[in-house]
Amino acid sequence: MNNPRRCLLFVPGTRPERFEKALATGADQVCIDLEDAVPLSEKVAAREATFAFVAARNAVSLPAHSELGFRINAISTDLGKADLRAVVAAQLRPAFIMLPKVEDAGDIQVALSILGAHHVPLIAQLESPRAVFEARSIAKAGKGANCLQALMFGGFDYAVAARVKPGAAGWAWARGMIAAAAAEAEVGAIDVPSLEIKDAAVVESETMDVIELGFTGKSAIHPAQVDAIQCAYLPTAAEVAQSEKIIAAIAAAAGTSSEGAIAVDGKLVDRPIELAATRIVELAKLGTRNASPSLANVA
Repeated sequence: MNNPRRCLLFVPGTRPERFEKALATGADQVCIDLEDAVPLSEKVAAREATFAFVAARNAVSLPAHSELGFRINAISTDLGKADLRAVVAAQLRPAFIMLPKVEDAGDIQVALSILGAHHVPLIAQLESPRAVFEARSIAKAGKGANCLQALMFGGFDYAVAARVKPGAAGWAWARGMIAAAAAEAEVGAIDVPSLEIKDAAVVESETMDVIELGFTGKSAIHPAQVDAIQCAYLPTAAEVAQSEKIIAAIAAAAGTSSEGAIAVDGKLVDRPIELAATRIVELAKLGTRNASPSLANVA
């Protein structure tokens, strides 16, 4: 199946010795950070190391379901614009580029104008109340150009700007807006990372909560979080069995008078239910969620 993009793992751009280790976690996406994790004095060196690593890895096969990209500096800054110009000059094609601190659709258009014909999927990170209000226009800014891959919630910067406490209550409105805007535009929605790196149950629980809100992925700041996040997105064996039953019942009814009004176990099944069942069966190709993950064996 295509990359399900359940977990995006950040790795600092100042630590090139960790780049390969990040890929070795099997995270669906690995994002080298050239923004917050890099002091101003090390920006150029981090960019050079990142570009060299991405170019080298593009020449060989990445692990299954892994995509490698990086977060540049804010496109509203000279540094961010220089980052994108350097991408074009190097003819570098990462799996994605994350744009931090996107405030409106204009920021996406600025990035696209710099990239020109050099197409790279973008992830827009929304980190302020204004950005959340503009989520719909941001999500649609690149529609048709196949440029916007996902919206990401920058929850901790948002909490400061919005004067709320980081957490479920303080983030509820913003999460709902971002998830809905992403769904409307048919792009991904990535949640803020968990700060928990020792208790797998907490990471899994936080992930399950945002899955219910419509987030298609969750970011991570430590390799130990990857398995807990990615396993949370897997269906249980019971969910797979029920989904296969629904798909089989719809297939059996095709071309009959019962088509379009199928009942499975006493419940009406229609096209949206069929699509959801199909997604579950596809995810099951990666495994099933039969037990809580453990962080003990993930160094």
